[in-house]
Amino acid sequence: MAMKDGYDMAMRLVNIAELKNRLGFYLRAVRRGEPILVRDRDRVIARIEPAGERAAAGGSGEERLAELERRGIVRRGRGRITPELLARRVRPRRPADAVSALLREREEGP
Repeated sequence: MAMKDGYDMAMRLVNIAELKNRLGFYLRAVRRGEPILVRDRDRVIARIEPAGERAAAGGSGEERLAELERRGIVRRGRGRITPELLARRVRPRRPADAVSALLREREEGP
């Protein structure tokens, strides 16, 4: 792979402002095993990578998915989504207000 300034070009590069604005997005990418290089004015200053058991395990996405399946965390689909399934629209029996529910939950606390 091509190298630039000693870093693998396949890694995601992100400027500090972008990292601050979308921290959750980038941390989810790190959880999936993708290292992030942080830049300050186009100069790499830090690297964020997975820590702990998942980082040590490494492996491909397929291996991680197989491990999650073995542990019962995910279940793979067994076929394709049919047009009949897509056409079936299940509506809630009562009107639901997600914003009100979220605000109530926040008021109640943990």
